[in-house]
Amino acid sequence: MARMARKNLDGKYFHIMVQGIAQENIFLNDNAKGYYLSCLQKFKSKKPVGIFAFCVMDNHAHLLLSAENVAVIAAYMKIVNSEYARYYNNENNRIGYVFRDRFKSEVIQDEKYLLSCLAYIHNNPAKAGIVKKSEDYRFSSYTNYLTKRGIVDFDEAKKYYDITPSNIKAIMKERSHSDWLKHDDNVEEDEEKVLDELVIKYGLSKAKLEEDDEKLVAAARELKVRCGLSIRKVANILAVNRERLRKLMSIPPSL
Repeated sequence: MARMARKNLDGKYFHIMVQGIAQENIFLNDNAKGYYLSCLQKFKSKKPVGIFAFCVMDNHAHLLLSAENVAVIAAYMKIVNSEYARYYNNENNRIGYVFRDRFKSEVIQDEKYLLSCLAYIHNNPAKAGIVKKSEDYRFSSYTNYLTKRGIVDFDEAKKYYDITPSNIKAIMKERSHSDWLKHDDNVEEDEEKVLDELVIKYGLSKAKLEEDDEKLVAAARELKVRCGLSIRKVANILAVNRERLRKLMSIPPSL
């Protein structure tokens, strides 16, 4: 049975999922996956963030991070994803957004949840059929725990659970078949909820949508990608002229 210390998590641990815009394969090769991991390592020295687990797949990545609050997580993810976006666009001779504008985050509430999240993240490649055994996937922190090398913050992690390879394997054995987490990387979001978020995020109003092309396009792109909507539907929701919106969205966005 897996062993762990008894600690109060205090809402400082977060499961993060980032995804390529329109489910694009933004981590398609080993170099790309490796570069994203280097970004995670590079910028954790600039923000007080701890890394407990990660798994970088072709079109998304899962992370288990610790920080004082979600604002620190948001600042960290912003610089990590911005750096990777520059790399990705340069490598692929493209411009524009690379990630979905908003990453998904979930607070880890208790110790059981923490271990389940650890196993869920490590089991992603096997669940997707990429490898037969989770430990065979190179771009997951599972190998960090088994070799005691990598970007995981081992000194912090061992305060909460036994990080010996045998115990990490026990955690995986106990919890790898759990469907506890409801993140579905391809599920479209509810348009009303997304619109409510965008009203706050961009300060949307009828006047703003008529006068500020940049905010209109930013809000329209989020609605389109996150909810899987056509431009016609987006225009109807935002109550703007469809042809005006179509022309504006045909212009590639800058980072």
